[in-house]
Amino acid sequence: MMDFFSRPGVWLLVPVAPRIQAPEVTCGVLQSLLPVRVLLIAIMVGTMMTLVLIWPQQAVANALLLEDRPNGQYADGYLSVLRDPTGQLSFAEVRERAFNPLPQQASFGFTDDAIWLRLEVRVAQPPSDSAVSHWWLEVALPSLDDVRFFAPTAAGDYSEIRTGEHRLFAERPLAHRLFLFPFQIAGQITDSLTDQIPGHIPGQLTDQLTDQPIGAETQTLYLRVQTLDSLAVPIRLWSTDALKVRLANEQLWLGISYGLILGMLIYNAFLWGALRDALYGYYLAASVTALLVILELNGHAYQYLWPENLWLANNQHALVPAVHFIALTLWTRRFLDTPRHAPRFDLALRAILVGALVMLALVALDAYQLANQLAFWLGISMTLLILLVSIRILWRGYRPARLFLLAQSIPLLGALVTLARALGLVPDSLWAEHAFQMGISAEFMLFSLALAQRIDLLRREKQEAQQRSETDLLTGLLNRAGLFQGVNRLLDRGTPSALLLVDLDHFKPVNDQLGHEAGDLVLKKVAERLRTLVRAEGDLVARIGGDEFVLVLRGLHECQDAGVVASKLLASLIEPIATPWGDARIGASIGITLAAESDPDLTLDRLLRQADHAMYQAKRAGRNCWYCGQASATTAESLITNNVTTG
Repeated sequence: MMDFFSRPGVWLLVPVAPRIQAPEVTCGVLQSLLPVRVLLIAIMVGTMMTLVLIWPQQAVANALLLEDRPNGQYADGYLSVLRDPTGQLSFAEVRERAFNPLPQQASFGFTDDAIWLRLEVRVAQPPSDSAVSHWWLEVALPSLDDVRFFAPTAAGDYSEIRTGEHRLFAERPLAHRLFLFPFQIAGQITDSLTDQIPGHIPGQLTDQLTDQPIGAETQTLYLRVQTLDSLAVPIRLWSTDALKVRLANEQLWLGISYGLILGMLIYNAFLWGALRDALYGYYLAASVTALLVILELNGHAYQYLWPENLWLANNQHALVPAVHFIALTLWTRRFLDTPRHAPRFDLALRAILVGALVMLALVALDAYQLANQLAFWLGISMTLLILLVSIRILWRGYRPARLFLLAQSIPLLGALVTLARALGLVPDSLWAEHAFQMGISAEFMLFSLALAQRIDLLRREKQEAQQRSETDLLTGLLNRAGLFQGVNRLLDRGTPSALLLVDLDHFKPVNDQLGHEAGDLVLKKVAERLRTLVRAEGDLVARIGGDEFVLVLRGLHECQDAGVVASKLLASLIEPIATPWGDARIGASIGITLAAESDPDLTLDRLLRQADHAMYQAKRAGRNCWYCGQASATTAESLITNNVTTG
């Protein structure tokens, strides 16, 4: 008590209240009240007593009561910490040092210190020798370089297990992506403990741990951790049964996540092989490196890809992100076309590329810690940059950026869920623990959809551009290029067709007398009347010159049949065309040629020459009539009709 009140500044907490005169109370009830100062002193004394009671509890962390929970038990709030800046303290020296309580999570950022953690665990009642209490301590961060676990033995000393990424994967007590250490509260520590968990290496534990019973109700465990990466030690404790269930469920979740990404990879690899589109290649590179990032973060890369390569194990957390940054940046620039849509943002993306190359150079120069720190800042910068550039390009109306932006947002949402789980804001579950990874999986599914949408958009843009290149801007009919494509398709199929070349008569006076605007309007009206004569899909209508039009009618192989259509056209064109500048009166001379035979040498140019010759025959015959001649090896009988005349 006196020790507490002797602390500097404690008395500053006690307010000095002025003496307050108690008011008089009438009606003969009470003549005076207790002074307010007495009340304040009573409150302060109660507060001081409360502080005195809780003060000793803050000096030493409580022992964690072990319980068989399905989601394990986190050690946050039960740990004590000792920092060793030299990294030279022995375990015996550490046990003699004073540890400080660690009320928050065991996260220390980038540090060269060796971090010692102490954890006291206990059970509700000391188990008997026949009821052995098997427990596991999990360190849920696979990127730690040097991890040492110390557990008590029956002889009163401690056994030590060493693992981490500076050691071969085969040296781990349990062949698992994370660090799992067994310990017991009572009974014997034998291989029977780890035989219950898949992945156990027989003989690993019995070489290091005692086989004598331990009957203490409370035990003190120690961890020593040192790493060049950001140092955090998320500790969770499990019973053997709960751990088995957890590992099985986790395997299912991770399998689904990896399966989704692999499915997208295989699907888009087939598309890339079929389409030979470079964009799919960039997507595949980004997807493969993203999968490597997930494998590296989860510890599966070291477990399955390079378990015997210590150099890769020690440098993977800089190498893999650097390669992914390069692939993701190239994919983003290509997909969003940032050089064209957002040139300033594109410069920033190029800076990310340079930063990733610098990371690779630092690893090559054995400056891993600097490369790893650069990866942290580049990752944050790149995520924000891609979000901003996606919003910018979407704002400008580029629709594929919508899915791209959504895809980028989902991993961020997953990261927030994982963070909320760590802070206790959402219930602990496998989906919450692996929300970020599931977000990455969903991201690349959406990337795949965005890629398909972009490919479809490019295809439609190409079709529209081709259509514009094949369309007459004034009338909306096909131009010569469009007519060429359409006729070639008909000729390739050997479809009998009739080609009608329509040359307007008396059109020049319309331009001279009523003006070019009136002339343009007349051409549009002529185009509308020509469209009414198209009988079925596949017939073609085109404008190939100033006042020259072409109709290609499928299925007609006789001059008389084509002449019926030509007569209707002449009757339609002879009707006056109303314009704001006056009525326009025109006519037409029509030349007809037939493509009734399968002729490999038959071309549009040949058909047009034949039709042009027939059209001039119609003009010589007096205009406002049609003339038919076949475009075949032999010239058929020509037929001239002049039954439509001007009024």
